[in-house]
Amino acid sequence: MKILVINVGSTSIKYQVYEMDTETIIAGGIVERVGSAKAHHKWRLGSTKSEANIDAPTVKAGLEHVLKQLAAEGVGDLKAVGHRVVHGGEKLVQPCLITDDVKRIIETCAQFAPIHNPANLAGIEAAQATLPDAKHVAVFDTAFHGELSPHAFMYAVPYELYLEKGVRRYGFHGPSHQFMAQSASEFLKTDLSRLKLITCHLGGGASVCAIDGGKSVDTSMGMTPLEGLVMGTRSGDVDPALAIVLGRMGMGPDAVDETLNRKAGLLGVSGLSADFRDLEHAAAGGNARARLAIEMFVHRVKKYIGAYAAVLGGADAIVFTGGIGENAVKVRSAVCDALVYMGVVVDAEKNAACNARGAGGVVDIAAPRAPTRVLVVATDEEKMIAREVVRVTVGPSAARQRIGGHAIPVGVSVRHVHLTRAHCDALFGAGYELTERRPVSQPGQYVCRETVDLVGPKGEIERVAIINPLRKETQVELAKTDAITLGVNPPLRESGHLENTPGLTLRGPKGSVAIDHGVILAKRHVHMHPDDAKRIGVEDKSHIRVRVEGERETVFGDVVVRVSPQFALDMHLDTDEANGAGLTNDSVATFDGVQ
Repeated sequence: MKILVINVGSTSIKYQVYEMDTETIIAGGIVERVGSAKAHHKWRLGSTKSEANIDAPTVKAGLEHVLKQLAAEGVGDLKAVGHRVVHGGEKLVQPCLITDDVKRIIETCAQFAPIHNPANLAGIEAAQATLPDAKHVAVFDTAFHGELSPHAFMYAVPYELYLEKGVRRYGFHGPSHQFMAQSASEFLKTDLSRLKLITCHLGGGASVCAIDGGKSVDTSMGMTPLEGLVMGTRSGDVDPALAIVLGRMGMGPDAVDETLNRKAGLLGVSGLSADFRDLEHAAAGGNARARLAIEMFVHRVKKYIGAYAAVLGGADAIVFTGGIGENAVKVRSAVCDALVYMGVVVDAEKNAACNARGAGGVVDIAAPRAPTRVLVVATDEEKMIAREVVRVTVGPSAARQRIGGHAIPVGVSVRHVHLTRAHCDALFGAGYELTERRPVSQPGQYVCRETVDLVGPKGEIERVAIINPLRKETQVELAKTDAITLGVNPPLRESGHLENTPGLTLRGPKGSVAIDHGVILAKRHVHMHPDDAKRIGVEDKSHIRVRVEGERETVFGDVVVRVSPQFALDMHLDTDEANGAGLTNDSVATFDGVQ
């Protein structure tokens, strides 16, 4: 499936074409000075680069030229187009197919993004006219932050301003923060649902995001991209009364907008440049204002990371990207040196030598034993947009696509018991209701606070977990070493297949139960929702291979697929298998084919 991703600005058209089976960039480029007869087109096809002056008086004319060039070089059959749109407001909180209603909402949201949204909309209409048979999908900078809680997105202003005017925090750089989170999950071999991340998009525009379990829970940009960090030409956080004071001094709304959005930030403080490289060079030469601008930038980044560590209750990793995040060694060092209290320790040599784009996209610059990892990611917002296009046009499970494969979270299934109502009564007392200790990976199931002892012919195992809800038959799932300890010899079975299995005695606080069957070694298996099964290309009862990497790289065969709308994606291994492969509940495996 070939997908064209376009990002239309006020005077430019950036684009990439992806082959999504491999997520490979086939072609890409930029048309600059759109709106004039002296537009300039730079493009690449594979490793070949070219450029030419073109006549592009409109966005439509520029796109038509791009598509003709792509067709001439054999890049055709574009099934879908992904459009970056900066602001979707409250009504467009997910990527979506573009309809007339969607375009009207994008136009309305231009009040919050007057520079970006009109240009984005012009690109959409031009692309629809040029590629009428393709599916067109809008992916919003604000969408990744669409599930912020009210206490995080509300401003402490009269509530009516939110209800009537849409005044609230929206957040931006969504595709970049989402890509960083997915890249960190892949690199750390830990499912996103188990990670707390602080992602830092540091460039001309800059923002920080707190991500818990793959979801944005707070972010530094607000109703517009002006709030938050010090940026290239944007002030970031200032006293809201500043605009009022400037207005009373005679500065009109447009002049205030121009000052805070285009003449402030690194440019305004230094008086030299919005380009961080220029400031570093000037600061090294003794320029005090350039040094001050850099110090203000670093201070604000540290401030937000510390705040978001408090919001998250700690962080598994801090992730940097963007022109400054990827390339400014001293910025990463200055930020991280102040975060030792969070378990952040940077390896100076790794930091100095870091080249994420030349090292597979992610580099860990943290010291080997540091509790908190520090990752530098070569972000690819366009690839993230292309993935969202696949999710919208193919199916919702495509959003969980692994970078380079299909990720499967690992669940280490320790010895446990499923009870019937009658056996629960016998062990804990008539009518006793088991209480929840913590949920397990499958919806509606949980580990109970209560436990039972297992008594076999040769030994006992105390305090064995019970998993609720209750079942029609009592079942005991063991690892082979548990079975040896107890002196039983259970067969390898799927859950619920209990015929011709051995029994043992269960002991509880109110009594004991001797079962004559129900003890099994559970076959390794993967729970899947039907969407996951469709994405991976398997069916219920399929047998697949699953690969795990690391110091003990292993391929597990004869993994049974179990598909149900009630299931969440998770592979269950017993403790013997997990220990042998060096796996924990934070591990991630890869689908390796159908047997």
